[in-house]
Amino acid sequence: MCVVGKSIRLSRIFNQKTGKTFVVTMDHGVDLGPVKGIESLDKTLNKIFAGEKKPDAVLMNPSMIRRYYSILARRSIGIIARIDGTATLLGPDITDYRLFSSVEEALTIGADAVATMAFYGTKRESENNEKIGRISQICAKWGMPHIVEALPPEIIEHHFKPTARWKWPDPEHVKFVDRSAAELGADVVKSYYTGDPDTFKEVIKCTPVPVIVLSGPGAGDPKGLLEIVKGAMEAGASGVIMGRNIWGYENPTKIVQAVASIVHEDLSVDEALRMLK
Repeated sequence: MCVVGKSIRLSRIFNQKTGKTFVVTMDHGVDLGPVKGIESLDKTLNKIFAGEKKPDAVLMNPSMIRRYYSILARRSIGIIARIDGTATLLGPDITDYRLFSSVEEALTIGADAVATMAFYGTKRESENNEKIGRISQICAKWGMPHIVEALPPEIIEHHFKPTARWKWPDPEHVKFVDRSAAELGADVVKSYYTGDPDTFKEVIKCTPVPVIVLSGPGAGDPKGLLEIVKGAMEAGASGVIMGRNIWGYENPTKIVQAVASIVHEDLSVDEALRMLK
């Protein structure tokens, strides 16, 4: 039965026509605080849903899914619940991600998947991997898809900056951590991009589950963002999963249209950029 449940839930996250997905993440409030763009989540949600094209899914913390369920329930959209992330920028170790929720809670609030973080090359690597494996077992029992965000060690400090220029991790490390996350039971891996399609093709080749690409800190660079989306899709990614570069953009509604058009309609970067004018 777990295969049935996972398949049905994933069908609400991945677009039925294209088999791809565009997820907007809004789970940053625990570790980064009220970053500009998500001070009021209701306003942010309404902006990302305002255009003709909409994200296929959103990633939020369970408490916020409860609080804004009425907005989400009106949309035909997948819901992913973040269930770990107890460390903050104010604390001594941002990688000390422990569970603050559960698969069972995610089920009660109508989530279609749960998300957890995998930190590699850190002091608590073994504890973290044990958590990933344990959650994967529980997900298998309940038919809940498990999305694992795999971070190479050299990207961790960069990743938790609210804003920063683009930075690419070692492609060999991306291959390593993405494959490890899949081996630990991830149904979908949330991955860093390597900076170019050729090296990212190698990541896709070595990862036996769908890979969706994140964008990291807000870079204030819409062309660079769209180039990441295009390169990742050309390399064989199953979609993108992005937050700070979406709701942190000056017009979130327009950037949603542009990203969705590349993911699902194979628009060029130049064509997508024209949608921002």
